[in-house]
Amino acid sequence: MEQNIPNPQKKFTLLKKMILAFFFLLVLLFTYAYIFIHKRITINEYPIIVETLPSNFNGLKIVHFSDIHFGVSINEAELEKIIQEINITNPDIVVFSGDLFDININLSDKNIDFLKKTLLSINAKLKKYAILGDNDYKDKETYIQIMEHANFKVLEDQNELIFFEGKEPIQIAGISSIQKNDINLENTFKSDASSIPYKILIAHEPEIIDKLGNTKVDLILSGHSLGGLIYIPYIGEIIKKPYTKDYQKGYYKKENTEMFVSSGLGTEEIRLRLFNPPSINLYRFYNYK
Repeated sequence: MEQNIPNPQKKFTLLKKMILAFFFLLVLLFTYAYIFIHKRITINEYPIIVETLPSNFNGLKIVHFSDIHFGVSINEAELEKIIQEINITNPDIVVFSGDLFDININLSDKNIDFLKKTLLSINAKLKKYAILGDNDYKDKETYIQIMEHANFKVLEDQNELIFFEGKEPIQIAGISSIQKNDINLENTFKSDASSIPYKILIAHEPEIIDKLGNTKVDLILSGHSLGGLIYIPYIGEIIKKPYTKDYQKGYYKKENTEMFVSSGLGTEEIRLRLFNPPSINLYRFYNYK
């Protein structure tokens, strides 16, 4: 009578195959996270329904992009592709919520000229706005020079009234990085208009939503978090930067304030994005009064 005798060599061969398959999978994931995911740009479209929004703003489109960290994982070709994607949406307003620069990258005069020329090619029917991220303080003067050349209004604790196909305006304000400056939101939103029905704040760090106090803000557009860079399904974001708390990407609401956090376009020291592609946000405003 034959007996089935376990073959140790066969078991060892199977174990080797499993280990090799595991490491092969890791190499594929690393390659995807380090190289290929940066070539893929996602446009996240969000409808924003505001009953108090002036009827003349019905259909307004705002495009929001953030955290380029130019020279880390985004080079000239990637930035040109990003701008093509922005222009395809045909926005009324374009918002950049900071960190064009990276603290570890020194830009050449050629890089600066490229940024001026390329960001100028972003098209917006009404206006383009930008704020300073914490990395932009590496060379604040150059950052403002680039953005103003590109027709962006750099808001430093300032606001503007926006008029769109009508007499009743909304207000958009911007604050510099809260890591670099003390802020006074009450002063930031001061206006000669006696009654403004809708207020938008551009802020680099999403933690600003916890610092509003008595200041009325209807909508915050922020970035800084990079979406946690590495996202593990059922676990969540792995790398949580300071001043982000649990506000990593997507939609949040606190009391009467809504907030969208962009997961950004670039990377920082860890040049990886896993299950978290670079993205641009498109907001469409509707009035259902």
